[in-house]
Amino acid sequence: MFFIRCVQAVDRRLLSLLWLGLFLFLSAGSSSALAGGLRIDITKGGLTPLPIAIPSFVNLAGGGQASAGGTMGSQVADVVTADLERSGLFRPISKSAFLQMPDHLLKNGPQFRDWRVIGAEALVSGAVRQEGDQIIVDFFLYDVYQGNLIGKGKRFSAVARNWRHVAHRVADEIYTRLTGETGYFTSRISFVSHKGNLKQISIMDQDGANRSDLTQGKDLVLTPRFSPDGDSLFYITYENGAPRIARLNLLGGGSNILSDYPGLNSAPSWSPDGRRMAFTLSMDGNPEIYVRDLNGSHPTRLTDNPAIDTSPSWSPDGQKIVFNSDRAGTPQLYVMNAGGGEARRITFEGNYNAAPSWSPRGDLIAFVHGGGGRFRIAVINPDGKNMRVLTDSWMDESPTWSPNGRVILFSRHNGSRSQLYSIDLTGYNERLVPVGGDSEGSDPSWSPLIR
Repeated sequence: MFFIRCVQAVDRRLLSLLWLGLFLFLSAGSSSALAGGLRIDITKGGLTPLPIAIPSFVNLAGGGQASAGGTMGSQVADVVTADLERSGLFRPISKSAFLQMPDHLLKNGPQFRDWRVIGAEALVSGAVRQEGDQIIVDFFLYDVYQGNLIGKGKRFSAVARNWRHVAHRVADEIYTRLTGETGYFTSRISFVSHKGNLKQISIMDQDGANRSDLTQGKDLVLTPRFSPDGDSLFYITYENGAPRIARLNLLGGGSNILSDYPGLNSAPSWSPDGRRMAFTLSMDGNPEIYVRDLNGSHPTRLTDNPAIDTSPSWSPDGQKIVFNSDRAGTPQLYVMNAGGGEARRITFEGNYNAAPSWSPRGDLIAFVHGGGGRFRIAVINPDGKNMRVLTDSWMDESPTWSPNGRVILFSRHNGSRSQLYSIDLTGYNERLVPVGGDSEGSDPSWSPLIR
């Protein structure tokens, strides 16, 4: 994990005396704007994005180059801008419209009239400095129409090569201050990447950057699933010709086989505490839901039905498990206690409802809803009420939730090609998620926040 340090005050050595005076004034002020000022209501679908101005961050001594194509300050601002725009909640204003330059803004504070003229409602100001192998980023967020600071100045720092992660931290902080909800930009995505006959478990930042391939592509692999701490993945491997469940340590510990029982070994799901695995086995002659501790204990059977029971997903409090079963004649969703027992059916609309994924907020379950020859992403309350179909395509599958429970990532098959998409839980802001080059992507899993 990246080591990120944040503090609430800006180091006096970083800025000129004019900027120092301004900072001391602002950082001593109240953060009442958080309670009564600018705020986005993200529970409303199809809202008008908030106009926000994000000038390039000022490069202080040692700011340096991030990579070919721009200074560290400009590239940090570009990543922040892209994160916020992609959320669908913000409309970044073109830099060509800015009337106040970044260095003047940083040293003298905002000329709010200049920002109101171009229609900005929120404004970001920041500075970047490199100290040894560390990058240090300070930023401020303003309510343009009230003419005040939203919260206090804040700093994030990390090893310089992880500058994009620091930029994502800034975007998360802005998202939180303006929505009241936790952001999701400092997260990663694992998925199965396809290129010809080659399939690999791959991982990348949530914006598609920093992709790496974790397996060699020699054998079929399926369904990577992030652990609650983001340090490990479950996945299915066909290395010996039969499906087995493996665990891959992302911190360099290699992989090991967790489940190699006769018959089907599939659909692994982490418990919220990261200590147990729910999964599907057919070693007793029929696919059933089992659970086992990850310390090597023998699996305990949770379901006992002649039908196919599979695809378990835990509730975030660890008390319930949702799964799909065809015990009613068609695949439908059922909820049972995490210790097993009677299962309650929660889907009744359509003849295909499968691949459930419980939201980290606990309020919704995402799943694949089939009907009329189409398979789309839908959500439903855990009690079976208020089902809503979010997507409108022919073949959508494998939903997984952002860490804040506000966005759903899924895979879509367009003809012979599979790609990753995201959509807001209100059913708006559908976006293609790049996976790099000409690769395809399927079976996504979204990590927790990486701090």
